[in-house]
Amino acid sequence: MRLFAAALATSATLLVGAGAAPAADIGANDDTAKHLDDRGAAMFREMADLGLRQAVIAVRFRPSEPTVIQDKAQLDEVIPNAVAAGLDVVLAVYPYPPRELEAGLGSASLFGSYAGAVASIYPQVKRFVVGNEPNQPAFWRPQFNGSGANVSAAAFGGYLAAAYDALKAVDPEITVVGVGLSPRGNDRPRAKNNISTSPVRFLRALGAWYRRSGRATPIMDAFSFHPYPNEATDPLERGYGWPNAGFVNLDRVKQALWDAFHDTGQPTTLDGLELHLDEVGWQVSTARRPGYRGAENVPVTDEASQAVIYGELVRRAACDPDVAEISFFGFRDDGLRTGFQAGLQRVDGSARPAAEAVRAAIAETAGGCPGALVSWRPHAAVLGARMAVLPAPSTIAARIGAGEDARGALCIRALSRRASAPPRCTAIALRGLRPLRLQLQAPAGAGRRFEIAVELRALANATRTSRVVARAALPR
Repeated sequence: MRLFAAALATSATLLVGAGAAPAADIGANDDTAKHLDDRGAAMFREMADLGLRQAVIAVRFRPSEPTVIQDKAQLDEVIPNAVAAGLDVVLAVYPYPPRELEAGLGSASLFGSYAGAVASIYPQVKRFVVGNEPNQPAFWRPQFNGSGANVSAAAFGGYLAAAYDALKAVDPEITVVGVGLSPRGNDRPRAKNNISTSPVRFLRALGAWYRRSGRATPIMDAFSFHPYPNEATDPLERGYGWPNAGFVNLDRVKQALWDAFHDTGQPTTLDGLELHLDEVGWQVSTARRPGYRGAENVPVTDEASQAVIYGELVRRAACDPDVAEISFFGFRDDGLRTGFQAGLQRVDGSARPAAEAVRAAIAETAGGCPGALVSWRPHAAVLGARMAVLPAPSTIAARIGAGEDARGALCIRALSRRASAPPRCTAIALRGLRPLRLQLQAPAGAGRRFEIAVELRALANATRTSRVVARAALPR
């Protein structure tokens, strides 16, 4: 891994010739089958007919009932039906509800035992997603401690490690897909609601926990991310500002994984860690459609726009060799509008235009990427490091910015031949995209020409550094 030093780590997303990357497997993340009379037998056949390859089904671990396999009676029928339809079954195992985690119920070891028991009961399942948006309070609490430091990442890390070890003990061939990270978080420990952690900062905290733990083995074979849009009315190209991330910001996710785990026992995308986009969906209008109840609670798009986006998602995923899987959430809609209506089918089972768009895109990408392949290498510098200086009669104003969290020093040095004093330096810290403005007092008797330098280190990875230098002269 150390071979990817400075020259290779200069980075970003490069487009190289059209090519032969294998297309990502396409599927759906949907629990509808548990509640159907035939336990999804017909629905799974319809999924397979569209070219879908896998069905992701949730299995919740209730901390207050650590030995009870939730929904076991339904799973006993649903899983064989999906397999009979030719689908790979993926079980998404995670603790729920978060209030029980917050109350101190359950433990990492109990969760690991639970995951191992599920794998033993269903040996035909060879892929497990462990975790579901642990950076969101709807699934993990608390997110922060009383001093405002993130605690959800470390707590979840213990659960993920325990599940990894238990699943591998049952069957070393099981693929453990970690985290199931939400695309957004506000990083505000004292917010009035939705106290959450952004994906980039969550991964930073998870990596810090991993390094402190002394663990030398992986905690996941693949990484699960949920690249939902910020609003369903957003086009595919409208991602998120740092430190959040959407589908078009996957380079940001890869960088966060590299920063968190490079040179450890946990692989990154540079050495085999696949990306699984296990939940993604654009909600659509269900106005005047039969079978739906309640009032819509979020902005929604139209079915034609959804179809275009879903087809493009499939095609673009086929051109990113790191993306191994996309699962739409879900295949069939919820009937209650406070739920989620982004499926390839409406609640009555009728197909949306998105179904045919996905079928066509799967066929188009059967031989691999239909366009230009995406290649990525990690950054070696602080993202977006910059500085502007503006002299005033007796001071120099410096405006320093970066595209991520960083720390460092700002130094001013006289350029006069008579000046021999050392540079005057001030420690600085940058939080996200907010620039820092400082007034620098010119040293007395040092002349009127100065060099101002800022040296920054990325908070996510101290090996990434940048130095920006400017010169300024005080007006006479």
